[in-house]
Parts: sequence; C-alpha cells; structure tokens
Amino acid sequence: MQIDFHYNTIRILMEKAGFRPEDAQIIAYASQYVDDAVDHEEMKVNGHLEILSRRFTENSFNPVCTAHRGLQFLKGFKQDVQNKIYIPFHFLPDLDRLDDASPSFLVHPNGNLAKRLVFIALTELGKSTGEQRIMNLVRLGIALHTYADTWAHQDFSGRHSHAENDIDEIEIFKNGKYEKISVFSKLEYDAFPDIGHAEVSDFPDKSYLKWRYRKANSTDFFERDNSRLFLKAAESIFDIFVGTGKSIDFEDVKTRLYECFSFEADNLEEKFKKFQQNFPEIGFYYDEYQWRSEALEVMKGDKIKELIKTGEPAYVLGSDKKWFYFHFAAQEQREFVLNLLKKI
Repeated sequence: MQIDFHYNTIRILMEKAGFRPEDAQIIAYASQYVDDAVDHEEMKVNGHLEILSRRFTENSFNPVCTAHRGLQFLKGFKQDVQNKIYIPFHFLPDLDRLDDASPSFLVHPNGNLAKRLVFIALTELGKSTGEQRIMNLVRLGIALHTYADTWAHQDFSGRHSHAENDIDEIEIFKNGKYEKISVFSKLEYDAFPDIGHAEVSDFPDKSYLKWRYRKANSTDFFERDNSRLFLKAAESIFDIFVGTGKSIDFEDVKTRLYECFSFEADNLEEKFKKFQQNFPEIGFYYDEYQWRSEALEVMKGDKIKELIKTGEPAYVLGSDKKWFYFHFAAQEQREFVLNLLKKI
C-alpha cells in the first residue's frame, strides 16, 4: 500500500472512529512513516529522554529502520533485513499457519498476529496519559500499517523463498480483458530476488489496479481487484473501533473511499488531491521530514563538521519528541514479533 492508504485512509478512519483530529493525525503519520523511516545508524544527540532510556546510551540514540524502499532490491538478500524490516512491519505471517512442521510465512489478510498488534496498542493507549499516550498513538499507527499490509501483501512472504514468492505470469485488466505485461517488464521483474512482492513490482500497492498473477509452483491464477481489497481492509480497520467513538454513516465513507481507491493515477500527488476533494472535512497534511526536523536540531556553525569527525553530539533535542517515540515503538513491535517467531 502507498500513502493513499497508510496516511490518507488511516487519517479518515481514525477521525471517523472518534479520535480527535490531532490524535488521528499522529496515528496516520506514524502509519505512513513506517514506509519512510530510513535512519538506521547510531546518532550523537546532546540530551537524553528518560522515557526512551532503552534507545539512548549516554549521548547516543539508535533509530530503527522500518522502510524497505531501496532495500527491496539492494539489501533484500540479507536475512537481517528480512527479519528486522520486511517480516515485522510489512509481511507479517499468520501464527495459525506457522504452528506446524512446515511453517508458511505467507501473509494472510486479517491475520491474527497483525490484529493482535492493533489490540495491544489500543489496550496500552487506553491506560496511558501524557507523553506515554502520545507514544501509544504512534504505536497504534505502526500496528495499523502492518495490519493494513496484510491485505495488499497477502500470498507473499517477507523471507527469501522461491516457493512463496517466485512469479511466472502477470496480467493487467484493461479494456475489459486481462493482458500480459510486456516481455521486457517480465524480464526486469524476474531479475529481482524472490522476496516480498518484488517480482510483481508495486502492483499489490496500487489502489486502482485490477490484475492477476500465477506463481511458479501453481497452474492457477490469483486475481486481485485492489480497490475492493483496500476497501475491505478499511472496513475491517473501522470495525475494530466500532463502539469506541461516535456513530457515523460508514456507508457514505465507503462510497467516497472507493472513488478514491479506484481513481486511476500513478502520481501520488494526484491521489492526495482526490482524497482532499472527496473528504473536504479532513485536514490532510503529511511531510515525511516533519517529525524528524522537530525532534532533532542540527548544531549550528562551522564547528558541525568537527563535531561529527570527533564523534561529539551533532544534534540537540528539538521541540517535539514524536520521532523518537516512533523508533521506540517500532523497536518494541520488532522485538515482540521476532520473539514470537523464535518459538515456532
């Protein structure tokens, strides 16, 4: 899924479910930021947040990379990337299908483990206040990203596996029929590793696309109508929050969402504008650098290069802490998932 679901749709669903606009914004921002958090190296920061003591060591902070853009093709072969990024955040397997002699890591929509992450986050949110509550809003956004991806990424796994991820044929529905992709495109996709949905490019994430594929170990085609799949994901997410907020006419929301999902545009700015047109009551705004720039202030002056060279702190704590909270919550989700999988 892309920003049109992970940010726009989550922003809508959370506000319609009864969250205040400012809280819905935090949840939706965190949901999308899972695809944008690329920092992964230790950072020197002048200051320390006690609430994040497990991520801070003296003046050092360890961010958690959750984004798989770029890594999809450059570092995806590394098992460390599969275990720390793909599986816990984007391709979460279903525990019901792991508990046997030959475990399958394939993603299934509405999987019980993904849903469990959301309920855990909701439980923690319900009993927290102050800064801890803000952190738990962020935690909920991360969990909702993973939960939503179980619809888009179903039938693929986050590990390197020929049996689970190798694709033989891809066809796109247009002009009233399925048409094979070009030979050149097929050769290009085949060159990618059998990890996630690399061999079908970004087809699972485009909300308007209707397509089908056949895996190398199957004679059957699997059909995908992404608009309807995404609508089902949205409805399932909203159902989790039924009874927690105000009563609304969700049928109207579904109609407007489907118009947005089925709007055929690869330009994400056009998609964003479509959501703004269909939901004028929602104050959409997303800048992937906002939380980072508010949390970290770069030391000023010519001395900055010398600070970096000597290993002294190059940043000071900024006015807002949500970027730090994101990395803490992401680390907790990663550890929770990986510890569960170790027991299988």
